[in-house]
Amino acid sequence: MILDMLPILSGASQQIDFEFSFTPSEDSLLATVYSDVDFAEPITVSGYVKNMAGYMILSADVRVSYRTVCARCIEPVCSELEISFEKDIASSEEVSSENDDYIIIEDKKLDLLAPVEEEIMLEMPSKTLCKEDCLGLCPKCGKNLNEGDCSCEKKEVDPRLAILKTLLK
Repeated sequence: MILDMLPILSGASQQIDFEFSFTPSEDSLLATVYSDVDFAEPITVSGYVKNMAGYMILSADVRVSYRTVCARCIEPVCSELEISFEKDIASSEEVSSENDDYIIIEDKKLDLLAPVEEEIMLEMPSKTLCKEDCLGLCPKCGKNLNEGDCSCEKKEVDPRLAILKTLLK
């Protein structure tokens, strides 16, 4: 989403409101980093860009619905994430394009997709669980321990120390 910044830069307006939604494409940064995540619904973004006496700020609210698998038991999980963030805006003449503290206005236009994707990546959990106390899978037989115990032996003797068991006989 490209936002035309001419109304603010010319002084005709002090604030530009925006609202859009997008689905990450297969070659986007989000789809590449989160290849195991299915963004079930379009990601919705709303907010504004405000000029406060030459100091510009982007304020946005993002809502992400996604499906993935539990990191412990591999059951399907649907989850939602709501993110609110603010970023400073500067023109390319004011700061270097390598400065990550600012969103850069180029050709009187502001790309909103890059900072939104960046914030989503910062806020996405590294592991998604179906429930907080998920027991996961049995390491021996692979049974989902949330559905009940398996018949595997719970205590396993270290094979390096198994020879010491013969001393007790």
